[in-house]
Amino acid sequence: MSSVNLVLDKIKDLQLEFPDGVPVNILLQELNLSDEELKATLLSLMDDGVIFIEEESVKLVEQVSEDDMVSGDSIGLDDSVNVSDETVIMDEVKIEDLSERELKALEIIKVLAGDSKHVSKYLLEGNLLYGDLKLSALGTYNLISSLENKGLIKHVKLSDGEYYTI
Repeated sequence: MSSVNLVLDKIKDLQLEFPDGVPVNILLQELNLSDEELKATLLSLMDDGVIFIEEESVKLVEQVSEDDMVSGDSIGLDDSVNVSDETVIMDEVKIEDLSERELKALEIIKVLAGDSKHVSKYLLEGNLLYGDLKLSALGTYNLISSLENKGLIKHVKLSDGEYYTI
């Protein structure tokens, strides 16, 4: 498990005990990470907009109760997932900035996601590997990473699996 997932899971576990924010020193005690690694991970999560740090305490940006997770829609979506409007996406990244392969992949993702704006990580990877693009494993990884870095898709972990949102 990556340090990002480890830290995020620990924050989720401890926020019930610390509703005003999980103290950073508690995270340091609970996790088997160095001080530098924890700081780097927390800053990365803060840059991604997942958490915010206030007075040496860490809190998730949007807190979801267990009841919301259970009573969510049919695929278990939680309130912490923010799906960008398509017009906003196009403002952030101009069409001219995308390669032909990225444009084709984006169209595939839109078809797979449909109205829900979510596509299973494994369904997407399978379609990029064995579908029209027939990418290699490395090509699939690079393409998905490029789309994530440009802010066109976002990897999210929901109660029933891993997804990409558009």
